[in-house]
Amino acid sequence: MTSSIERALQVITTPCLLINVAVVQRNADAMRQRCKDLGLVLRPHMKTHKCLEIGAIATANTKRCIAVSTLAEAEFFADGGYDDIVYAALFTSDKLPRMTALANRLSSFHLLVDSVNAVDLLDHNPLVVGKRWSVLIKVDVGSSRAGILWDDDEDGVRLAQHITVSQCCTLRGVYAHEGQSYEAKGAEQIRELGDECAERILSVANKIRLAGFECKTVGLGATPSASFPSPLMKDLTELHPGNFLLYDVMQTMIASCQPEDVAVRVASRVIGHYPHRNQLLIDAGWTAMSLDGKGALPNGSFCLFEDEPNLRLMKMTQEVGYVEPRKGKLNYDNYPVGKILLLLPYHSCATACMHRRYIAHDNGAIVGLWTPCSGW
Repeated sequence: MTSSIERALQVITTPCLLINVAVVQRNADAMRQRCKDLGLVLRPHMKTHKCLEIGAIATANTKRCIAVSTLAEAEFFADGGYDDIVYAALFTSDKLPRMTALANRLSSFHLLVDSVNAVDLLDHNPLVVGKRWSVLIKVDVGSSRAGILWDDDEDGVRLAQHITVSQCCTLRGVYAHEGQSYEAKGAEQIRELGDECAERILSVANKIRLAGFECKTVGLGATPSASFPSPLMKDLTELHPGNFLLYDVMQTMIASCQPEDVAVRVASRVIGHYPHRNQLLIDAGWTAMSLDGKGALPNGSFCLFEDEPNLRLMKMTQEVGYVEPRKGKLNYDNYPVGKILLLLPYHSCATACMHRRYIAHDNGAIVGLWTPCSGW
């Protein structure tokens, strides 16, 4: 596969981001089947790829039921014909005009809140006649990022009551990101953490229901736990993973996927030989790879190299990468200037957002140039 895509790339300027369409499709199909087996709705998160074409694969071409991390993404996907969108970030008053336009325009647009102040802000900004703000309570199930604390016996009920008596809001349910699963090591630990987080958000939902308030949606999301769902997760209503479509080296390190599941590469060319320091330079710096993952790989590299296990990317400046061997001396005859190397990124979310277009390929042939959303 490497040689065929290298041939297709000969006229393409590097560095560039490559998307293997067949692998994305396989990852999407596998996640969809997991959710079907659990009886859950899949709400794929668009934050990793921010791309209409990959979104279509993720939603089986329905263009419905997605999550986004920025209003720019929400507008981008709405313009592309997508609907039923969760804006999965907390908001402030500067976001209101754009949120209002989206809520009035779409059939389903949902917001996260974790305070009565956020609800009051919405209540003072009503939508068009016949529409109400659809609200999900953001729950912190242990990742310590945002949301009401899962083990607070009063916060969830108090916030649910405030939303329910609101003049402009409707309580849809609860939503959590299970960030701690990224610290797991292996499928068994991923499932244990998934069970723990599912139990925690279900306890919040049950408290809200017992208090007499509706809680239709119980959503939990993270690629590791969605890749290896735990038994208790069947009692949720939906999963919202995002990284699963592309995966990356980080996901292979925690065993939530296999190397063959990683659908993204950065193509780079050798630009210089430096035998006196046993290095070669490539044209992919941090503007192509990001600096995420520094020191995370056991060999000290920022990434892995396809079919080149002895190479490691040890340093990057803005447009240049410094490559050296793990062992021995480089044989520069194997790496002539202009040779294409394929880099597997540590974190595909961080790497993808560095690129203004993706080169989609399938079976060694370039099949499209895809433009992702950018900005906020």
